[in-house]
Amino acid sequence: MTVGDGTSPEQAGTRVELATLMNEFASVRITLDTAGHGPRLLVEDTEAGTEILLSPIELASLTLASADDRLNWLRVGQYRDERT
Repeated sequence: MTVGDGTSPEQAGTRVELATLMNEFASVRITLDTAGHGPRLLVEDTEAGTEILLSPIELASLTLASADDRLNWLRVGQYRDERT
């Protein structure tokens, strides 16, 4: 992958937008960030303005999560069930 000037994102030390994903529940922008010590994905909630940087190890750990783990991830912020 190259940036507009022909350099790779790693050489440019910049952010390259990869995709914006939307459905009726959420909208997030996914960006490759190479400004740190290594490449990371920046995930931004386009509605709330919040963001998180995910390293390769954090992304790999997502593949090991169970269905229950993923369900619990949804129980945050405005989706938290105060009864539990």
